Amino acid sequence: MSATITRRHADWRQGWILVLAGFLPIVAIIGLTPALPTLIGHFKNDIDNPRFWVPLLVTAPSACIALLGPVAGFITDKLGRRRLMLAGMLLYGCGGLVPFVVDSFALVVAGRVLIGIAEAAILTVTNTLLADYFDDQTRRRWLTVQAVAGSLLGSGLLVLSGWLASHGWQWPFAVYGVALPLFVCAWFWLYEPEKREDPAAAAAEAAAARPEPANAGERAFPIATMAIVCAVTLLLATIYFVQIINFSLVLKEMGVDDPRSIGLISAVPSFGVPLGGLLFYATGRFGPVTQLMLTFICYAVGLGGIGLAGSVEQAMGFAFIQQTGSGIVISALIAWAQSKLAFEHRGRGMGMWVSAFFAGQFVSPAVVAMVASQIGGLKPAFVAFGALSLACAVVALLRRGGASQGQAAAPHHA
Repeated sequence: MSATITRRHADWRQGWILVLAGFLPIVAIIGLTPALPTLIGHFKNDIDNPRFWVPLLVTAPSACIALLGPVAGFITDKLGRRRLMLAGMLLYGCGGLVPFVVDSFALVVAGRVLIGIAEAAILTVTNTLLADYFDDQTRRRWLTVQAVAGSLLGSGLLVLSGWLASHGWQWPFAVYGVALPLFVCAWFWLYEPEKREDPAAAAAEAAAARPEPANAGERAFPIATMAIVCAVTLLLATIYFVQIINFSLVLKEMGVDDPRSIGLISAVPSFGVPLGGLLFYATGRFGPVTQLMLTFICYAVGLGGIGLAGSVEQAMGFAFIQQTGSGIVISALIAWAQSKLAFEHRGRGMGMWVSAFFAGQFVSPAVVAMVASQIGGLKPAFVAFGALSLACAVVALLRRGGASQGQAAAPHHA
């Protein structure tokens, strides 16, 4: 009597869990942003220079992700996806709710470190499972949903966090509790995937492979390929955060002093992000090089335009173009990295990608400050990053043209 083995197939439940899990790092970053004045006021008598130390509550998780992404990737491949995801969600919820049981700046920072450790696990497993569960077309659809939903949820979170901050310094941290019901959903509906070979990823690994490893049948990790992916990711992440972190300072230089006006003007360009998400889906058939070229073009026009803008309205319009590129870039980078990794290497590869992206976030403010000090101010620095983006767009165009010629020539050598 033979047994029938039924392979599980992911559906909308797994898709939405992964979309929402991918949103948790956004919660950690922007959930506290409107509450910073409240937190500075609360801790001003407990620590020296609170205006310097309290904002580190926002950036501490990103530093942890940059450091621990590769470790999370190694664990993902060796011990499995599901258990690490569940542990990450539980740790995230517990670390986020620390301020409700303690009133110590040091312990609140420790809770933020726990969130960073949890995010390294959650992001790595989320991006790994998207490739494990879904084929290329379905995966592209879910990445589009993630981009569009993330921008809308982020706008709502800013409003919610500001309202919570008005009720007390701890209350903005309540948003981290969303990880706990998500943990319950993941417990019931996420499953450990069976190995499902991705022909395109396997071919990409084979093309970039080093000599066969000692274990027969075990493919070597595509180190050179992932080094290129991570280098491009680090560059794009550094450029990605130029506008996000510094646009309010540009507005202040242009004479906008009211915080509410700065917030409103900064929020309008964010509507370009869902547009970029839709462009990512529409251009999927052209491949990641084309999508990254479009991103660089948006950054060249957007950042350069902000630096040269003569009015707030012009700056806001150029920021919209820049944010459209930001709606493309994360999904395009994830899809590019996933396409280069076979099942057994996917966790390590995505852990490296996560580390590269958040390293870019961490170094971006320092790089912008250094460039601004060298060339005469923040607006000239925006122009410089726009020029860099234009140069990268030209490189991507040449790379795309070279790939197209190679594909056209292939049949003649068959």
